Amino acid sequence: MVKPMHLEFETTVPPPQMVRALRELISEVGWEKERTEGSRMVDRWAIIMPIATHARTLGLVIKSGPLTGMEMQCWSHTPGSAGEVHHMVFHFSNRHPIDRVHEFIQHWVVLLPRSPFKWTKGEKLILGFLLPLFRRSRKAFAAVGVPIAKNQWPQKELPDWSQWAPSINQSEEE
Repeated sequence: MVKPMHLEFETTVPPPQMVRALRELISEVGWEKERTEGSRMVDRWAIIMPIATHARTLGLVIKSGPLTGMEMQCWSHTPGSAGEVHHMVFHFSNRHPIDRVHEFIQHWVVLLPRSPFKWTKGEKLILGFLLPLFRRSRKAFAAVGVPIAKNQWPQKELPDWSQWAPSINQSEEE
């Protein structure tokens, strides 16, 4: 049985830039992709009460290659009175090797225009210094193998893409 899985990241990079990096990465490997748009229900806190609103989502679905069926969605929302938090979710099934998914995410992070887990002091000031999302974001990226220590972004030692080539050829033959 195929079990749906997902990885969610809170980032400093806006959705259009995240999708652009994904599109470049997928095109570089030669896989087919499909663009998706939609909306997602998010909560915005007003004083002590949550207010439900919708956020526009952008995304891509991989149509060929070893990660066929994997979907990426991203959106932004304002959790409080000011400042946007950007989210990225990778939806995949348990038939995708988790190591491959982690390698794919590591290659995606390198293509982003800035470090996705380091907020500036100004951004933290607008969002609120005590929010748990700053640490949660660093932990989420570290869990997939992205180095989060100071001066280690962008990642220098990436997994080799040549190991993906046999998988691409096998999926085309099937």
